[in-house]
Amino acid sequence: ERMLMRTLISCVIGVALLCSLAAHANASSRRGSGRHAIGQRPPSVWERVADGGKLRVVDIRNVTGTEGSAIRLAVLTAAGIESKTNASVYVVANEEDIYWLDMLVPPSDWPRQPVTWSDFLSDAYARFGAVLYFANDTDVLPSVATSCGALGAVAMDTQYMQPRFPSTRISLDTVGLWANAHAAVDDTTSRFLNVTASLAIQDPSLLINGYLSDWIAYKPLFVQFLEDECLPFFPDGRSALRKRVDDSNWPTPVRVYGYNSLNKLFGGDLFEAETDCINTMGQVASSHRNNLPFWSQFQPFDPAAPRGSPLGPLVQPKAPASPQYNRSKTYVALVYGDMDNLDFVFTFGRQHMEYRAARCALSPSECFPLVWTLSSNLVTMAPQVMRWYYEVAAKSGQDWFIMPPSGDLYSYPGLMPAEVQSEYVEQQTKQALVMDTIGSIHWEWVLTWSRAWETYFPRYENSTGTRAFFLNDVPYVIPIPDLTLRRETFRWVGAPNPANGVVGFKPAFNWQEGGNGGDPGNSTHIAQRINNLKKGTVQYVYVIQNTPTESLFDMVAQLDDHVVLVQTEQLVDLAAQHARRRTAGSSP
Repeated sequence: ERMLMRTLISCVIGVALLCSLAAHANASSRRGSGRHAIGQRPPSVWERVADGGKLRVVDIRNVTGTEGSAIRLAVLTAAGIESKTNASVYVVANEEDIYWLDMLVPPSDWPRQPVTWSDFLSDAYARFGAVLYFANDTDVLPSVATSCGALGAVAMDTQYMQPRFPSTRISLDTVGLWANAHAAVDDTTSRFLNVTASLAIQDPSLLINGYLSDWIAYKPLFVQFLEDECLPFFPDGRSALRKRVDDSNWPTPVRVYGYNSLNKLFGGDLFEAETDCINTMGQVASSHRNNLPFWSQFQPFDPAAPRGSPLGPLVQPKAPASPQYNRSKTYVALVYGDMDNLDFVFTFGRQHMEYRAARCALSPSECFPLVWTLSSNLVTMAPQVMRWYYEVAAKSGQDWFIMPPSGDLYSYPGLMPAEVQSEYVEQQTKQALVMDTIGSIHWEWVLTWSRAWETYFPRYENSTGTRAFFLNDVPYVIPIPDLTLRRETFRWVGAPNPANGVVGFKPAFNWQEGGNGGDPGNSTHIAQRINNLKKGTVQYVYVIQNTPTESLFDMVAQLDDHVVLVQTEQLVDLAAQHARRRTAGSSP
């Protein structure tokens, strides 16, 4: 859906949004950054259970129907609250949950204690109390979730959980309390805004089954799902959201969890990146994730530890020496994209990585250079999962990671006010240090690139963070205007210096086999397109993550000899070689 939105969104609405955002472009931010800073290492779960405590595992895979929904929401909310002080509980809600647990925390490393959901809730309700809700009032469930996190109380529906646990202390009774979703958000704003850590925009149809509710309770987050609060044609709603953001204590850039699928345009999600809603916000796509309270505390990174040590910053395979630029060659990096979405990371992203590793092990001669995007938010939200990706990728020696759109958050950083950009760059640089990467995908609205080139990209010059930006336009079907008009496939900020310069690469095209987020063609068609790229050019192809990994292998096998596949640092070096030849007057 993300790429469909980018295909079909109209320029008229884009201009309207930009005009609305322009009024706030210089707005000052009154909040500080750092609540998610990497520099301070919290105690790890491993340290907390070193004395022999068992990991409590609550399996709710078999609960079904409307009662099952009530159980899931209650169990996951309780797990989030419990994890604030004792992160030794893990909820198995689906097969992916148990897969990751068995792979990263086998029972031999941490003995498990199975706990039934009824025993777990009996204890949780007795200790934490409850927020009472009526399950049919689904539109106010976001405010129920806010209340649970703010009060440290477990969700309890009136039909199933209340009769089963009748002696539970009710911390807040929301039945009949709110006339509608707007009234609920207004009330929770006055009650709880200043005790929340950030924002979640989460669909009630997901909340009712517990999705993300443990993370919401753990942080805690302010939750809403109001259709009119981003549209420029409904200024009252948008003003209410901006006032909520401005009145909060949330650090900037504001990290918005869940997924904003509210405002559709031809089937796409208009405000999914959040920055085009309020220009101090960005998204952490996470609408279907469970157990983030557990994974965020399990084996956190220690920036002070030596790089490559068990808890230290990560190590990527050393980049091969760059080829000498040759104008008869075409240099291309293949970038496997969209892994900012944690739902992808925990599901088919893992499957694609496993297939890639197995294929490369079976036939090393087929193993071509491949650049993966991977959510930088795993640094704090699931460090052990990030380590797993790096460990598997290292086996081939031909896989490298960069940050996904647009680095720290799925956002349009060029739209952000200066002080928020500064905080964004600081956080992204810290993440890049842990990830051992200089690269990031970067998206902007079609008419805002000049602002990004002038105010955002120069901030990375001479930095230790990201300096190679793989650009893509929104909507993507419109080529990046000034690069296209000047027939540039890349552009340097300042001198073309691979050691400390900043460069942005224009995509040759996007590929989503069988989809609508790019060229839908098969591997033969895509190979032909790459073979036909102008010789002497240095560029990249953005591969949408749900394109099968097998198709990548099939496509590469059909490339002509003049096509040279490279990885991030090589692409940067080749762009510098090309730029220096151009400056010296040589033909490319």
